[in-house]
Amino acid sequence: MGSIVEAAAAGGPAFLLVLCRVSGVVMVAPVFGSASVPAPVKAFLSLVLSVLLAPLVAGPGAAATGGALALAVAGELAVGLAIGFASALLFAGVRLGGHLIDQELGLLQANLLDPVLEEQVSILGQFKVLLATLVWLLIDGHHLLIASVSDSFRAVPLLGARVTEGAVLHVSDTLMRDVFRMGVGIAAPALVTLFLITVAMAFMARTAPEMNVFSLTFTVRLAVGLVVVALGVGLFVAGFESRALQHSAAVRALAGLLGG
Repeated sequence: MGSIVEAAAAGGPAFLLVLCRVSGVVMVAPVFGSASVPAPVKAFLSLVLSVLLAPLVAGPGAAATGGALALAVAGELAVGLAIGFASALLFAGVRLGGHLIDQELGLLQANLLDPVLEEQVSILGQFKVLLATLVWLLIDGHHLLIASVSDSFRAVPLLGARVTEGAVLHVSDTLMRDVFRMGVGIAAPALVTLFLITVAMAFMARTAPEMNVFSLTFTVRLAVGLVVVALGVGLFVAGFESRALQHSAAVRALAGLLGG
């Protein structure tokens, strides 16, 4: 602990700016920013990462004091929040896919409390997120996130962040687009299968009016939908692994755009 204090004192404002950027990432990034992680643990993790990264970061060209230092702190915190938010969008796509499946299966009324977000989520949405989190940790996604933070100091020097048109378009046209694309891609097998079941039930209702088809529809759709989800776990794992690596590259590209 003494060495950490000495490093912080020696770094001065530069160390404070590094700590602010790292803290912004830790607050909202997947797994690190989970509400189930105690605040002291997040603070300690931010401090340790800052101590490790500070020697690799060049200090600002001019010393910042007073109001200028406050603006610099806010700017570095914003850069960290942007990187963390972009990283968290990966799991937003997974959650959207599970939500779409639950909507088609009629399971939206049976919600669970997500311990990560501390809010109500759909059953399959929670299952997909937990599975994605496990895969993300197995492929060292947390290491990729830390590497992205480290690379951000080379792409965006301290006090060098700029809100450029390219960065805004990258978030809106690339990252946000990929959220919806991923959600639809995850839900597509179940949605197509359930649509075919609906068509088959409609034909059955026309050919056999005396049969109470609608009483069987919910049971059949639920059973087949769960089977499709179970059979697609392997495909989901492979697809998410590939998508996670691509998303990590997109997050690094965002950091480069923030550097102007």
